[in-house]
Amino acid sequence: MGRPRSSTSADVIVVGGGVAGLSVTAALAGQARVLLLERESLLASHASGHNAAIYRPLEDDQTSAWLAQRSLWWLSDLVGTQVLSRTGLLLASSDPERTRKLAQRAVEQGVAHEWLDRAELHAAEPALQGGEASSALCLPGGGVLDIHALTTGLTQRARERNAVIRTGACVQRVCVEQGRVRGVVLEDGTQLTAAAVVLCAGAWAGGLGLTCGVDEGLVPLRRHLVLLRTEAATRATQPVLWRLEDEVYFRPESGGLLASPCDEAESAACVPTADPAELIALARKLERFAPGLSKSAVQRSWACLRTFAPDRELVAGPDPRVAGLHWLAGLGGRGMSVAPAVGELLAQVLLGQPPHPLLARFGPGRRSSASSLQR
Repeated sequence: MGRPRSSTSADVIVVGGGVAGLSVTAALAGQARVLLLERESLLASHASGHNAAIYRPLEDDQTSAWLAQRSLWWLSDLVGTQVLSRTGLLLASSDPERTRKLAQRAVEQGVAHEWLDRAELHAAEPALQGGEASSALCLPGGGVLDIHALTTGLTQRARERNAVIRTGACVQRVCVEQGRVRGVVLEDGTQLTAAAVVLCAGAWAGGLGLTCGVDEGLVPLRRHLVLLRTEAATRATQPVLWRLEDEVYFRPESGGLLASPCDEAESAACVPTADPAELIALARKLERFAPGLSKSAVQRSWACLRTFAPDRELVAGPDPRVAGLHWLAGLGGRGMSVAPAVGELLAQVLLGQPPHPLLARFGPGRRSSASSLQR
């Protein structure tokens, strides 16, 4: 095989054109020469374009609430358009103690919330009547993101500030010489040079890390989404319903409901095919959670990939093992809510600013550090 053909240089090459890659690119544009490479012919073709677009301002952790709030603030300032429909989000549980603990976390993290008892919950969503949920935490700030407006706004902002975005550009490997990133090689053999490479490639990020000798243990997990046709009319302003244990969720979509059994099956990095067995799993979960929906007709179903690190924390920041290599991956189910803020924090580091303290929690290579300490 001949030597790779050298081509356009940039200060930073961002690999992946989903919400993560677009966020980093938009934050860097105008302050550095940025080249974003997306393997598909369209941006946001995989996880960013096939998820439920739920904005969840509170998770069972210490970081997501701040990041979700920061994401909305940053998007409003950067994109200048409304990207969130605040329909509200009801996090329901059959265990009141679990709801109380979540309410306490909401207090600690400054997230607006309201406790709903069984009667109030059933009044908010009659389909839950006869189900197991006995309480819920209502988050009025939750809702549904406009993925098209979000990704289009970030793309436009990046291009207006002279970032270069190339689709149909599949990165084969990251080039490293003497422990430092030199750029990437595309599938067609073209070599693109840069002092920094940011891996934002979702399910493909882990494999690209391996090409330069680093392993973050990232695993893509398949999840299904199902569009249901319901007997009762739905309103676009109805809240999102999410059961905390034995997870399942649904929200209004196109006159019906978009639901997920919250399944997780390990997958290769690919365009996943839907498994009809998950329709049965969804029906069984809905029978326990929302009996009024368990016999809803299925209009269509599809699958997407959500990628996780072994500890289920984000992987974001500079890699201590390879100079110039950076990550924004392992976003799991939180990507749409938190990726814009994490992209902003990562861009600050790439521009030579002191890292935000949160990035220490997300740092690549933490598995290796933990293993060293254990030995």
